[in-house]
Amino acid sequence: MKINLEINNEAGSPVRKIFFSRVASGTFRSCGCDFLKEKNINISIALVEPEKIKKLNRIYRKKNSVTNVLSFPEYKSRDTLKKSEDRSIFLGELIICYDDVEKYCQKRKINVKEELAKVVSHGILHLLGFRHGKKMFGIQKGRDKKHKLIKND
Repeated sequence: MKINLEINNEAGSPVRKIFFSRVASGTFRSCGCDFLKEKNINISIALVEPEKIKKLNRIYRKKNSVTNVLSFPEYKSRDTLKKSEDRSIFLGELIICYDDVEKYCQKRKINVKEELAKVVSHGILHLLGFRHGKKMFGIQKGRDKKHKLIKND
């Protein structure tokens, strides 16, 4: 599987593309989506300011608040994704508010990169058709344990 990421860093966040690549790779290894192994996977990631994600959250989720990630999947379900015969697959777009993640981490005195990895992984699982539940959160926990990030990313 080849994973192609398009990063649009509108917010000027200090995160490098290699970080997102490693998190995406770890998430795909942990998710059990072997049907994608011969595919080229494309994901768009936008890093935006709090005002922009709040507006998108209000429009698409009817929640007038800042959130850390919004996922816009291209496929309606994992079954639809499995049926795709395309060699190259656009999974969808993640909109991430780095400032919100950073603020959350400062309050709780936790590592920003570790939390950001959880947020990105969570978003990718949604793009793959996973819904909140034991299976999704189990995959996230497994990814977190198996794929610790290098501090320099």
